[in-house]
Amino acid sequence: MSTTTASAAKGREWSGEFRPDRMAVREARATARRLLPWLDYRGELDAPVLIVSELVTNAIEHGSSPEDTALLLRLSVHPCGGLSVEVTDGGTIPPGPPAPPPCPEAESGRGLFLVNALGARTTWDQAARGKTMRAFLPLGGTVPQ
Repeated sequence: MSTTTASAAKGREWSGEFRPDRMAVREARATARRLLPWLDYRGELDAPVLIVSELVTNAIEHGSSPEDTALLLRLSVHPCGGLSVEVTDGGTIPPGPPAPPPCPEAESGRGLFLVNALGARTTWDQAARGKTMRAFLPLGGTVPQ
């Protein structure tokens, strides 16, 4: 269900699958909080855990279909200390342009806005089956181009 790889030159990474349902959000948050120190991530944990939560929620809300059996979460700690969070879902519709923050009364619509507000750079790629949303959170450096 999950794999872990480590390399001194490439940093450390972990990947695992989660069911594409609301319970996955809590499970992914707990997994990130538990594994990031083990992966030698040296930053505080609140921002990365929130990023995991928002990307998994976004995948469930906007990227999954009833036929999907899993979401793939990948956590990669780079040698520079930065962190990549990737979530691959079965969706084929690309994410839209960044939206302005929703009105204060709105109960949703803040996910990618929050991720970017935390200092992460978000990108996405078409995957073999679906799409991958990625957030890179730098640690003591600049966002790589």
